[in-house]
Amino acid sequence: MSKKYVKWFMLLALIVPMFLVACGGTAEDAVEDAVDTVEDVASDVADTVEEAAEDVAEEAEEVMDEVEETAEEVMDEAEEVMDEAEEAMEEVMEPCGPVSDGPFAGVDPRGQTVVWWHNHSSSREELLLEIVAEYNETNECGITIEALNQGGYNDIRDAVNASVAAGEVPAALVVGYQNDQAFYQLNESLVDLNEYVNDSHWGLSEEEQASFYQSFFNQSIHVAFDDQRLGFPPNRSIELLHVNMSYLRDLGYDAPPTTPDEFVEMSCAAAAASESGVGGYVLRDDASALAAWTFAFGGDVLNAEGTEYIYNSDATVQAMEMLVELATLGEDGQVCAYFFDGFPNPEVASRNALFAQGSSSGIPFYVGDFATIAEDAGTEPDEYGVAAIPHITGDPVMNIYGGDVMIVKTTPEQQLAAWQFVKWFTSPEPQARWVEASNYFPTNAGAVEFLGDYNEQNPVWATALDLLQYGKFEPQLISYQSVRDAAQEAYNVIIQGGDVQATLDDLTETANELQEELLEEIGN
Repeated sequence: MSKKYVKWFMLLALIVPMFLVACGGTAEDAVEDAVDTVEDVASDVADTVEEAAEDVAEEAEEVMDEVEETAEEVMDEAEEVMDEAEEAMEEVMEPCGPVSDGPFAGVDPRGQTVVWWHNHSSSREELLLEIVAEYNETNECGITIEALNQGGYNDIRDAVNASVAAGEVPAALVVGYQNDQAFYQLNESLVDLNEYVNDSHWGLSEEEQASFYQSFFNQSIHVAFDDQRLGFPPNRSIELLHVNMSYLRDLGYDAPPTTPDEFVEMSCAAAAASESGVGGYVLRDDASALAAWTFAFGGDVLNAEGTEYIYNSDATVQAMEMLVELATLGEDGQVCAYFFDGFPNPEVASRNALFAQGSSSGIPFYVGDFATIAEDAGTEPDEYGVAAIPHITGDPVMNIYGGDVMIVKTTPEQQLAAWQFVKWFTSPEPQARWVEASNYFPTNAGAVEFLGDYNEQNPVWATALDLLQYGKFEPQLISYQSVRDAAQEAYNVIIQGGDVQATLDDLTETANELQEELLEEIGN
């Protein structure tokens, strides 16, 4: 019974007795009758409600059973659909299978053979071939990398240029410096790796990109070529100060110099302590050393746009004036810096010098020479260490360098296969293996967690590793190979007494002329 009818029934039960009173009945009788009537009605209503509730409960139970059955059927159907979708996805997303949209739609890298011209030899090459063999055996794409040693960077540069000049395609994967990339790209010989790096399927995620040391990661982005990424970094070296720490402490110092003034003081203290009156710092006239000192004095060898050389800035002038001071015979008859014909490792290890400057790739050779000289003398080896180039900047500014791998324009399939290998080789775990094999620095910071106790076993290397965060790189211009020779010549002219400012002005003019001549020669 609905609520509406119950209300009308109750109202009628009250009105009827009132009507009877009005017709002559007593009020008490009327009330009693009303109460009885209400009780009867309430009883009837309760019975009706109970019956209705039972009916509703039964109906609800039936509905719930139907809902459960329907839900089970829907879930079963959904599972079937999901299984079918999963199977379909597995078919479509077969490892390394081509995608249907985007810049690489339909490009299938599977089964490709990629030739890699590299510059590694001896034990490095042996270990590199082991790493490459592992990739060839395990990669899901069925890609084969043929790693071929082609000599040094100069040899590879000549081979690539000869191939391009003959209208032939060189190896699909080659190594070289950033200025090589610029030269090759004047003929549009290289792939812009930005498309590969940023591709949603074949590329690197934001997190993966962020795991690279950014100075390394961005070193091959060329402003002169609309910010194309013309290479990718497999390893790096850094320009360091190599130090005989035991000799340093015997001279009364607790730590390597951090400023140019401290560097001059310590170098001259070593010269004073030497029997020959020559000591301190072994001069390095390489263009990378000149760039490193310029960075340390807060300058650069390129303008802000990266298009012209500026070797005559105040920073380079101040750096060279400091080196001239060290290399000039003083009133006390001492020379605090000197040239040495050959590698300076033995000079530092034998205390003929306190400092030398050079690449971090020389660390194993210094370690070996410190041990050899001590063994020959029948003594314990001195402690060897490295430090940042002394600087006037708040933080060190470290000159980093190293060749990149470049993907040559061949076929879309070859190019994508080459990129798949590059992506794998520069991922953390293979990078850690390459570090142990080569003693280079990784370009991917994630490699550190796979190095185990390598840092503890190689504390000097670990010290240098901490300096990678302060990296800055040298010019990418096509003329830089020739400019390096000019810079070395200017360095020697200055050390031999040439006017610092005038010589650096001439170097700047010569460097920019070389750049212009090369551009004109190739029609740009």
